[in-house]
Amino acid sequence: MEVIKPVCPFISSTFRDFQEERDHLVKNIFPEIQQICKEKYRTHFAPIDLRWGINKSQTQKGEVISLCIDYIKQASPWFICLLGNRYGYNYDEEADDEQAKEWFMKNINVAAREGHEWVRDCMNKSITEIEIEAALSDDFNCTQCFFYFRDEDYVYKKFSNPTQEQLKTYSSESKKSERNLRALKERIKSNFKVTLFSSPQELGEALSRDLKEAISEYYKDFNTMIKFPHLPPECNERVHNLPPENREMVLAHHIFETTRGDRSRLADFGGDLIAQLNAHAYSVGQPGHKPILLLTGDQGCGKSTLMARWALQYQSEVPLLTHYIGCSTYSRDLAHMLDYVLQIFGVNKDETSSNEALTACTSTQWSELQDNIEHFNRVIQEQTFVLAIDCLEALSSDSDHAHVLEVFTWLPSHIPDNCRIILTCTKGSHHYKNFIDNYNSTTTPGRSNFAEVEMGGIRDVETRKEIVRKHLETYCKSLDPQQLNTICNSTLSYNPMYLIAVANELRVFGIYEEVDKVIDEIVQAPTQDQLWLNIFTRWCSDYGWSESSDNPEQPNQPFGWVQDALCLIAMSRRGLTEEEILGALELIGYVGSSKVTTAAWAIFYRAAQDSLNKEYTGIYSLAHGCVQKAVLCSVMGGSMEHLRSPPLGVPPNNSGQNRLRRMPSVYKRTHDFYHIELAHYFEQQPINNRVLEELPWHWCQAHRWEELHRLVRTPEYFQLFRSSSEINQFSTFRIDLFRYWDEMKQDSDYKPFETYETMVREELVKEIRNAVSDNVKKPEIEDELSGGSMDRLVELASIYVHAEEIIKLTKISWLAGQFLGEMCDFEPGTQLLKYAKTLCPGRQSTLLYQINYSLGKVYYYRIDWEKARASFFEARRELQKTTDSSQKIEEQCALLNNAVSCLLIMKRLNEADRYLKITQNQYLELPNYNKSPGYFMYLFNKSRLLVKRANKILNVTERDELFTEAISLFEETLEFRMKHYGWRHPLVALNWQEKGFLYQDYGDGSQSEFCFKKALEIYEEVLSQDHVLIATCYYHLGMIYEEDRKWREGLRCFEIALMIRRTKFVFSKKHWKDILRRKINCERRQTRQMDEER
Repeated sequence: MEVIKPVCPFISSTFRDFQEERDHLVKNIFPEIQQICKEKYRTHFAPIDLRWGINKSQTQKGEVISLCIDYIKQASPWFICLLGNRYGYNYDEEADDEQAKEWFMKNINVAAREGHEWVRDCMNKSITEIEIEAALSDDFNCTQCFFYFRDEDYVYKKFSNPTQEQLKTYSSESKKSERNLRALKERIKSNFKVTLFSSPQELGEALSRDLKEAISEYYKDFNTMIKFPHLPPECNERVHNLPPENREMVLAHHIFETTRGDRSRLADFGGDLIAQLNAHAYSVGQPGHKPILLLTGDQGCGKSTLMARWALQYQSEVPLLTHYIGCSTYSRDLAHMLDYVLQIFGVNKDETSSNEALTACTSTQWSELQDNIEHFNRVIQEQTFVLAIDCLEALSSDSDHAHVLEVFTWLPSHIPDNCRIILTCTKGSHHYKNFIDNYNSTTTPGRSNFAEVEMGGIRDVETRKEIVRKHLETYCKSLDPQQLNTICNSTLSYNPMYLIAVANELRVFGIYEEVDKVIDEIVQAPTQDQLWLNIFTRWCSDYGWSESSDNPEQPNQPFGWVQDALCLIAMSRRGLTEEEILGALELIGYVGSSKVTTAAWAIFYRAAQDSLNKEYTGIYSLAHGCVQKAVLCSVMGGSMEHLRSPPLGVPPNNSGQNRLRRMPSVYKRTHDFYHIELAHYFEQQPINNRVLEELPWHWCQAHRWEELHRLVRTPEYFQLFRSSSEINQFSTFRIDLFRYWDEMKQDSDYKPFETYETMVREELVKEIRNAVSDNVKKPEIEDELSGGSMDRLVELASIYVHAEEIIKLTKISWLAGQFLGEMCDFEPGTQLLKYAKTLCPGRQSTLLYQINYSLGKVYYYRIDWEKARASFFEARRELQKTTDSSQKIEEQCALLNNAVSCLLIMKRLNEADRYLKITQNQYLELPNYNKSPGYFMYLFNKSRLLVKRANKILNVTERDELFTEAISLFEETLEFRMKHYGWRHPLVALNWQEKGFLYQDYGDGSQSEFCFKKALEIYEEVLSQDHVLIATCYYHLGMIYEEDRKWREGLRCFEIALMIRRTKFVFSKKHWKDILRRKINCERRQTRQMDEER
């Protein structure tokens, strides 16, 4: 399977005479190419021009030629060459500058020592020609080469009367250089297509055209390039239609599995373990086998490499789906991982939204994560496949449900024989301990059991030597037998990651005579943590510098831009691109002579590439848990609890209240400091998904509530938060907004309803003011704008504001009202939705449908059944005006189901029966209607109707028959919902709740109590503790206890129900006055009972 690479062409040219062309390409051409690559091919475009900004200290190290050659190989197959009249820097024997000769010789020797021995034959060639030689060599395979020659008379066309300085800049360095350049050009023209240009604009047009054609050709078989041989064709077909984040995750998996699985330096490692993995996978369908295999071992023992190699060798007909946590930023999030599995197996989650009015909830109630867990549970039960998840300890969750990870409730309680799961995890890690404690049939009844296989260290010294030897051979380096013995007999040498880290340190060490000394220092590290701290310290010393000339207070500690860059990456939410890293460093203070250039980053990355994971999208993240621990603990002075950024709710560090630009020692910088600097960087960028992902998160992590509040109330940001479901399959941004508000409400005085009422008001005023700027009535209108009511502002907007701006205002008011309704601020949410409905033009049927649907949901939770029913029916009428489709029938049925629920509560049984028949007829038009969740909602409502009718029948036999039929429908619906969603879903709880109503009406108090408690158990786990459905369960439990004369229990239930309803329905006593009456009754009865007992 070929590794698909991003488009990162190496740009080769002389430097002084091509600055204008480079500037034009960077500003005008490359952004368009980047957009094409991102949107069409889900890759990124990042040209490499290393000598742009190389400073004196970097060139003195003699790494320029070596670095250029290495990056030409990395950029393969893409190479761009620009040539004018200059030949480029070269070794001139006749020149008097001995220092320049020495510099060139030093670069040649360093490049040769780095494995590019052929450069010794290039002493008489310029650096530019050496770059071209490298690109054209068979070893580098640069098949996409583009050559552009500038008009030789360019200087005279550009300047009518060029000065001596201008002539020097654009003319050949010497006669010898002129001859060499002519020969080079002739050789290129005889073998490649050459494009001539006479201006930066002509170059830009030609290069843009050539790149677009080449990229299109390169990716012409894009959909077949990403293919997993161990998945069935229909799953591979779905891969090509995944949303962006999952598509990028697939690409990351593809690259990770291909590169790790083919890692030749671990050639014969883990053969016995591969056999055990095969035995477990091949046991699919065979009863009596443990469904989960847990592969454990120390950090860095090679679990990921083993998993990748096994996957590439997998040959069973049973589908295999692998997930490598950490191969991309999204791969670490549990909700995204589960969604990735669901998408691969074609689970359509949209079909499950048939009763949104009853399950509308916030991130603290029913999150995307929990929704994915229930669907994942269904896939496990229904699909035949093997699921392999690598690096379990790196799994995290952006949601508020940390307990899901803690107790492993995301894994089904029972895993059938049609599925086998393989997990890898670091032994002794937090996730490992939780798994052992919670996923064990002995300690947790009902759980499937698992088998554990430990991946020990490498006992064979010869195997250790082979790993070091093969790693160094990749870079044309070698060690003598005694040096290998010293390394491979050291305390930590049993660990492959340790061996590779040591080999990598020796790879970048340039003085062969001092290798023994370096080896002795390395092997003295007592732990891997200390080894990585030593490595980081060397990186900071060799590649970094401070933002000022001051030396750090403690020179043995890491310092400078390398440390700051690593901390920025560690503190980021999803990793950082090179542009973001360099931009944030500039904000920190690395400017002027201390500025960190692209070349400086490239030099550092070349040394640290095994420790930094560069994703397919160009985002850098820390590659391994050892690296993260070293950065966050050793470098930042943290502890194990800070391996990840502190969760929301951690008190801020006092030092984070200032920008901290003037610090005597950069290693003292704090957690808040980096979050604030990253926030300032992203604040300066155009508003897009990337900014929305990082910016508010950093303000929240730093507990800067004023800045966060300003951001979430900005209409542009707010609309992107709320409309993210259209562009982000996982609704991450929507959930984020709830989380940010949860934090702000706890630690500040900001309130959502005040914030968004003000936001809508300000937008109305702004648009009205713009519309009446030339109106003669402006003075009168201005008076109303300053003190007028919201109703008057809506009226003025309807009169004066243009249609396009009206739609914009409508959407803002709708989204704000919808959000407040979901936050249980029902009154202000309802009002804003009404304003949206008033503003909305009549022809906007889709928007009116959405507004009325949102109104219906809010009215439902306000227990205003009549208005909820009317809103659902109005939404249905607007929906009928839109384009016909089977999806529209599903949505109409959903609206009818919700409306029928209201009619049943209002006991309008004949009307409910009529609409149930309409719903049934519409479902019968759909293929496979009996598998639709919405159809089972219809059956659920039908069973409720039977119960209501049975209560009116005096004949006991007929009454019992109706109850029996209703119970049968309840059981059928419950069975479907538990299978489809899992037992912890709100719709399953709703089934138990309604079953409780049935038994309560039937007079069976014990069965009714059991059902309400089952519903309450689910609600209290998945919804917020102040949710109205919880209040409903407690209310009816209180009624049961009151009937049974259990006054103490009844009083407690009524008190909880009353507290919730009073909080939610501040403006309406009708929602809680009956609870208050019953509570008072229980208090009196309990007091009387206690008096009697005395």
